[in-house]
Amino acid sequence: MVAACPFPSPQGSQVFVRDLCGGLARRGHEVHLLTYGQGDGADHAGEGLHQLAEVRHERIRRLPGDDAMRSGPTPVKPLLDVMMAARLTSMLGRGSFDVVHCHNYEAAMIGLVARVRRNVPVVYHSHNMMGDELPTYFTGALTRSAAFAAGRLLDRTVPRAVDQAIALCDHTASALGGLGVAAERLTIIPPAVDDPGECRDKREARAALGVAQNARVVTYAGNLDAYQNMGLLVGAFRLLVENAGADRPLLLVATHRYEKSFDALVSAAGIAADVKIVRAAEFGPIWGAIEAADAVVMPRRLGSGFPIKLLNYLACGRAVVTAGCGGKAVTDGVDGLVVADDDPEALSSALGRVLDAPDLAQRLGREARRTYLASFTWDAVLPAMEAVYDRAMESGTRSYRAPAM
Repeated sequence: MVAACPFPSPQGSQVFVRDLCGGLARRGHEVHLLTYGQGDGADHAGEGLHQLAEVRHERIRRLPGDDAMRSGPTPVKPLLDVMMAARLTSMLGRGSFDVVHCHNYEAAMIGLVARVRRNVPVVYHSHNMMGDELPTYFTGALTRSAAFAAGRLLDRTVPRAVDQAIALCDHTASALGGLGVAAERLTIIPPAVDDPGECRDKREARAALGVAQNARVVTYAGNLDAYQNMGLLVGAFRLLVENAGADRPLLLVATHRYEKSFDALVSAAGIAADVKIVRAAEFGPIWGAIEAADAVVMPRRLGSGFPIKLLNYLACGRAVVTAGCGGKAVTDGVDGLVVADDDPEALSSALGRVLDAPDLAQRLGREARRTYLASFTWDAVLPAMEAVYDRAMESGTRSYRAPAM
C-alpha cells in the first residue's frame, strides 16, 4: 500500500488508507504501508498506529524542515517521491508481494517506476482527477492554467498505464473512461469508514465542546483547502444568520489544520461571533463536533473526489445538507438535502429547513445512518477490493489467491 502523503493524519484520505490497511489485514492479507516521513504522532512511540497493529508501516526519511501536513504541491515533494520510488523498489525486492496498491497520482507514478524493476502489478486508486484539483492550489490565471494543463496530462497518462484502476464514483469512472482507461481495467468501488456505532446524544457532545444546549448547530468537519469551496459555506451561513433574527445559529468548524484565509472569509461576512473553531490533532474532537450538530454541511462542488467526511456524516446519523458532490451518496429528500453548486441562497434555505424542523432532521439522520450501513462499510467494500487484486494478478507472473476466510 503506497500513499505519498503525511501519515498518520486525521485528513479523510489518510483515515481511509489506515482503515483499508487494517481491514485487509483482518481478512488475512499481509499488508505493508509506505508513506512520507512526516505525520501526526510520527515522533512518538507507536507512531500513532495503534489501530494498525497488523500492518507493517515504513516511512521514507524525514527531511529537515519538511513539516508540511497539508495537501497540494510543495517544492520538496519531487525529492520525496524519488525517495519513495527507491524505497518501494527496495521493499519489493525484499519480499514476495502480489500487488502494489497506490493512492492518488504521485503514488501511482512511484508504483509504475518500481514495476519496471520488480514486475509487480500496480493498482491505482483514484481519489481525484488532477485536472480538477491541481489548479485550486494556485491563484494567478497563468499558474492556474499551467496547473490545469499539467493535471490533465496526468489524467490522460497515469491511469492508462496501471494494471487496474479503482474509481470512487460514476463521475470519476466516466471521466477516466473518456480519457482512454479500458472498461475491463476500471472498477467503481465507493469508499468506506469504520462503523462508530451509535453516536452520543447531542447534549453530551455539546457539553464536551462548551456549546449551549439550546443552540441551533451546523457543523462542517474537514480541511479548509480551496477545493472544499468554503466561500459557499460562509456565504450561505451569512444569509442564514441574517434571516434568523434573535435565534442566531452556530457554525462549528472542526479541522485538524486551521487556515487564516478562512478567518478572512468569516470576518468579511460579519459572522465571526457565530463561528466556533474546533482544532483537533486527532479525530475524536472532530467526531464530537459532528455528534453535536443539528445539521452537517458540505459545500464542495460536484467533481472527481468522494469526501470521506460525507461518510462520517452519514455514519453519525445527522441530517446532511450538501452541494453537488454529496449527491454521490445522498438522495435529496430521503437521507439528506442536496442543492445546486455555488448557490448560497439554496444552501442557506436547506440549512434553515433542517434547523426549523427537528422532526425532519431526525428523519433524515435515521435514513442517513441506514444508507451508510447498506453501502459504505468495510464489509461491503473489501470483497470488491480483493476482486480487483485478482484481476490485476491475472496478467501477472504470480498466482495470487485471496486468503481463506
